[in-house]
Amino acid sequence: MSVLPKTVTEMTLKEAKSIIGSLGNADKMPCKTYGLPACEAKWVPLYCKMLGFALPLNFGCSTGQKLAKNPDSPCSICYADERGNYSYDSCKHGQVKRLVGVFHPHWKYAMARMISHYTNPSEPYFRWLDSGDVLNRKMLMDIIWIAHVLPKITFWLPTQEIKMVRDITANRFIDFEIPENLTIRISSPVKNKHKLNLKGLPKSVCSSSVSSNGKYTCPSDQYGNTCGPCRDCWDISVKHKIYKEH
Repeated sequence: MSVLPKTVTEMTLKEAKSIIGSLGNADKMPCKTYGLPACEAKWVPLYCKMLGFALPLNFGCSTGQKLAKNPDSPCSICYADERGNYSYDSCKHGQVKRLVGVFHPHWKYAMARMISHYTNPSEPYFRWLDSGDVLNRKMLMDIIWIAHVLPKITFWLPTQEIKMVRDITANRFIDFEIPENLTIRISSPVKNKHKLNLKGLPKSVCSSSVSSNGKYTCPSDQYGNTCGPCRDCWDISVKHKIYKEH
């Protein structure tokens, strides 16, 4: 799948934007990002009504909103749960537009078109879900498909949805492997738990955890809370990454 299918190349940027809205520009990242409403996202119905969108079948973080009730979980202090920039109307408008777009039949083509156009060739990386999580199996399969058709771009997908990842890979819902340019990092559901059971999962599936006791491997505090030159999170050879608690 090294050549973009016509369904992608024949789609104009205007058409792609009308489906997905926009890509994100997180200051801490070296690349474009893509974010959705996080945690319970109770504000989504109101914003859908305000913007004239049909309310999607599901939204927010399916597993994360349950974990958020546990003070020992990183999800209980989620930076994307209506905090900081994520509380602004402009941010919510953008997230709702992206959320609605996920359910469009041409979402994966629009995403591939936008990512291929806006990714800097000198920094060929893309960060999925700097807020929110994978919504359903189809979205996950579409993300895998996008990585296949954009082999020169390296993708990082953090997620709490380990069951969904296992279902996709174990039950062969897709007829191709997870490519090596897509690193799926299963997030530990509990702080300071740095060993996760990934037995039986493909090598592109790695893990990450959050430390509240000072033991972490993410060097972002050395680079003004940015990635700096580090690209470990996108690297499938880095099997586990430990982040400092925000």
